[in-house]
Amino acid sequence: MVRTTRSPRQPSGVILMAAPAFPHTARGVAYPGLTTGRRATRAKAAAELRKIPRKAAAAGLLATMAAGSIALWTLVPAGMLWLASQLTASAGAPSAGIVLAIALGIPTAMVLSARALVLVERVYARMTGARLTGAGAGTPVVPGWRRSLSDSSGLAPASALEKMMAASVVLAVIALAAWFFAFAGSSLPT
Repeated sequence: MVRTTRSPRQPSGVILMAAPAFPHTARGVAYPGLTTGRRATRAKAAAELRKIPRKAAAAGLLATMAAGSIALWTLVPAGMLWLASQLTASAGAPSAGIVLAIALGIPTAMVLSARALVLVERVYARMTGARLTGAGAGTPVVPGWRRSLSDSSGLAPASALEKMMAASVVLAVIALAAWFFAFAGSSLPT
């Protein structure tokens, strides 16, 4: 006895031969490749309609990554400083433990936030079919500044999160410079 293995997605030869004879689903055989005319138009319209929630969810994930990228440099450190100020308010002057908690807490919170952003990027890539590069792919990647010029021929394009992180760093530096030169005032005695 010869046993043939086939994928569960591939129809058997019997269905392929019988499908042209029975193109209607009311007769018991549903073969998607044979729909033509009005049915095909309806099927395409329904497929496009099903893509709308997926596109909206992908846009929501992009917005989450953008907000998270900016929050990584602004809200996370500010939140940790606020938490430390609440702990210090009850004790009076900041102790060495509070200062150590701030020094260790801010980088730890930033790393945890960055890991959460990578998880959001993985969900986005799975939803859109985008190919992950860099840390999101789980494979070690040599940073661009450590690569030689001869290695640059096969560089993968930057992912959405990498572009957002670079833009958020640039925005954070511009905001710091604007605050320092325009609003900080002089710390020198007058």
